[in-house]
Amino acid sequence: MKLIDSSAWIEYYRKDGKKEYKDSISSAIRSNEAAVNGVIQLEILVFTKTESEYNAISSDFYAFHNLELNDEVFKKASEMGFNLRRKGITIPSADLIIAANAIVTESELIHFDKHYTYIAEHYPLKLASIDI
Repeated sequence: MKLIDSSAWIEYYRKDGKKEYKDSISSAIRSNEAAVNGVIQLEILVFTKTESEYNAISSDFYAFHNLELNDEVFKKASEMGFNLRRKGITIPSADLIIAANAIVTESELIHFDKHYTYIAEHYPLKLASIDI
């Protein structure tokens, strides 16, 4: 499974978005490996500009795998946030939840956000290798 972070979706939906992200996400969609979760959906949908854009993107997201955000994910996110702060690394809560979701479900994370790189230096977070 490939969990696609909102940072990567932004590149995918932008007309001038980075081709490498468009290709990687398109490949995940074609192979039925594209996944989202409620946090990612929220991060993208609240910033849509029109009702038709909201409906189109929301419809896209219903076609993908939706990874559950359960107690295990929130416990892992809390633990990671606590431990990383002790090392002087502060990560936004949403990114901790998304990273924990990828770790718990053993999914690869497609992202364009340096916070995940920091997390992966300390936890078994599998990051997509995208050359840009």
